[in-house]
Amino acid sequence: MRLLLASSLAIAIASLVYPSFLGSSFFDAGMDPAVYVSLFLASCWLVLFALGLFKFRSRGLWLLIGLPFAAYWPLALFVLASHLHTS
Repeated sequence: MRLLLASSLAIAIASLVYPSFLGSSFFDAGMDPAVYVSLFLASCWLVLFALGLFKFRSRGLWLLIGLPFAAYWPLALFVLASHLHTS
């Protein structure tokens, strides 16, 4: 369980931090690859969470600690896209 929790937190934090790191002026790649990688990491976290719930049942709810980190960019992009769509 500890390894699963550590993996969940590592993937979730990487999902949050990676776009800020790759989108900085240090890289010339822009934000598109960073957003794609962040969405991929968030979906990996979701799969890891589902596997943890399946294996550990209610004890797997501890994996929800990583949810705010993993869901930040997908939620921010959803809000931005819905705001741009309505304008």
